[in-house]
Amino acid sequence: MNIKVNKETLLRGIQIVETAVSTKTTLPVLSNFLIEVVKSNDGSENSQIKLVSTDLEIAVSCFIEGKVKTGGGITIPAKRFGSILRELPNQEIEIKTDDKHQVDIKSGKSHFVLSGTPKEDFPALPEFLEEKAITIETKLLKEIIKKTSFAISTDETRYVLTGLYFIIEQNNLKAVATDGRRLAYISRNGISSKITAKAIIPNKAINELTRLFSIDEDENVKISMTDNQASFKMKDITLISRLVDGEFPNYEQVIPKKHQHKIPIDVKTLLSSTKQISLITQEKGGAVKFSFNKNVLRISAQVQGLGSGEVDMDMVYNGPNIDIAFNPTYVIDILRNIGEEKVDLELSGPIDACILKSSGDDDYICVVMPMRV
Repeated sequence: MNIKVNKETLLRGIQIVETAVSTKTTLPVLSNFLIEVVKSNDGSENSQIKLVSTDLEIAVSCFIEGKVKTGGGITIPAKRFGSILRELPNQEIEIKTDDKHQVDIKSGKSHFVLSGTPKEDFPALPEFLEEKAITIETKLLKEIIKKTSFAISTDETRYVLTGLYFIIEQNNLKAVATDGRRLAYISRNGISSKITAKAIIPNKAINELTRLFSIDEDENVKISMTDNQASFKMKDITLISRLVDGEFPNYEQVIPKKHQHKIPIDVKTLLSSTKQISLITQEKGGAVKFSFNKNVLRISAQVQGLGSGEVDMDMVYNGPNIDIAFNPTYVIDILRNIGEEKVDLELSGPIDACILKSSGDDDYICVVMPMRV
């Protein structure tokens, strides 16, 4: 293989694939990324340069522009190559390989040689299945992820909850996340779909997808699903992920169907007040009391040996006095991601689940379970 690539172009490609490189593995080749010359997807004789990395849970690939003198492919130690690349002058970089799998890297007056491995040693990745793909606007998928992914469980003992549950049907995409103490549900129309599918996308893949959005964003994202994997494609980038194996719990049973009180509250004020009182709690799981009184919400906490605090905020409420305790982190996460100025707070009593939802949007619902104190 003999190719020439602009440094900025190559660096962008490395940034795209490097987080899928395995840092702890018994397979040394997974510490490498694959670089190879492949034929263009447009059916012409033109060649493209492809970069690929995987840790066997997720895989990321992208195409970059460059000059191809001779074809071929090789795997290169990712960390070492990335460190060298960042220090090279901002010039065209020439990469050549020989039959002993040595990688010759030249840029200006800089010259390095790294030991690679045959591309045949790299795990074969499945192709993106266009015939099973749906199309969704990138900004819509970003909204769906932002408004739900914060509720994904990090508890590996509850493995089935460690991902975002996607439900695709007709022209609709639903997403649900829960960790057993809170739940976020969203439903959005506007996708191009001829398939029906359900899948739990691992949190790692969701985080990687969010990162890729920040590097390069296309107008649309294509999503393709099989029985054991999901693929996301935008422009020249493809992310492939294994699915979380298991049956997602019946989330509809968790969402309260009735409530006794519906209270409109200003998001910024509630967020600020909750953040203030959360500072007095000793740990992440500390409880904060929300006391609903006539036209006043008092948010308070008291920790033995540390101190106490309370914040009053105005609201429109004429119901009975209700004291209910929440993990403040759960409330803060919802308010940070809801993207609205007003929130409707629906509750019934001190031991009943509470709903927070943006006013006028019945297709986005967040449920918070109270804490017993």
